[in-house]
Amino acid sequence: MKRTILFGLILFSCFFSLAQEKLTNQSILDLMDLGFGSEVIKAKINSSKTYFDTSMDQLKALKEEGVSSDILALMINKSSVAVECGVFYTKNDKLVKIEPSVFSGTKTSALGAAMTYGIASAKVKSYINNATSVNKVDSINLTFIFQFDIKNKNDLGSGNWWFKTASSPNEFALTQLKQKRDSRELVTGKVSGITASTQMGIDSKKTIKFAIEDLGNGRYKVTPSQILGPGEYCFFYQGTIPMGGFNNQSIFDFSIEQSTTYKRKLPVRSGNELR
Repeated sequence: MKRTILFGLILFSCFFSLAQEKLTNQSILDLMDLGFGSEVIKAKINSSKTYFDTSMDQLKALKEEGVSSDILALMINKSSVAVECGVFYTKNDKLVKIEPSVFSGTKTSALGAAMTYGIASAKVKSYINNATSVNKVDSINLTFIFQFDIKNKNDLGSGNWWFKTASSPNEFALTQLKQKRDSRELVTGKVSGITASTQMGIDSKKTIKFAIEDLGNGRYKVTPSQILGPGEYCFFYQGTIPMGGFNNQSIFDFSIEQSTTYKRKLPVRSGNELR
């Protein structure tokens, strides 16, 4: 009986202390440590002043501590910190944003179509300068974070219009780029030699499947369904492009270099061996 009363006084003291100050990220972890469930914690958030840090790094840390997606979503809604939209990857336990790269131009493989008297389709290839991406990622435990803007869907004035019109990573395709000496290229369409019709987009046979986990509030965790070998890759938006001068001449590209895990191990020679 005494233990029950003591425990109740401790809980009351904690609640009274929290009521006198703003809730922080640590406050949520403290409530979880006391054994409170999601509904109680959400009620406390809704009835309190808050000062949450909902940056990408902090959200990742909270998720690892076991904070549920619905609590994270409510924290973001109550937070005064703006959520940055885009595609991110993990590097040294930190989330790094992938800035989109712009295609330098397009070209059509008209030679093949000409040799078949227009029967074969001509491929439309978009190319981007530089043989490798500036975004270097590790193929081990490779995951990406997609953050969409669910509050400003009609505001397309910024460069992040992909994340204001799209609502899921399903509207993006993951594919490998063909690496050239000083550029990378991607087949982004084809022109029919018979009907002269144009079909834009990436062939589904050339895409790489990925798993999607909804983390709440427009945030998704994307994990490739297979280990990606060394090479150049990108996420390409295939959803509906908004009217008003917008185009889809950008990709979210990244490079996977030869990992030490896959490098061939050379035999170690002793000092007595002949060289």
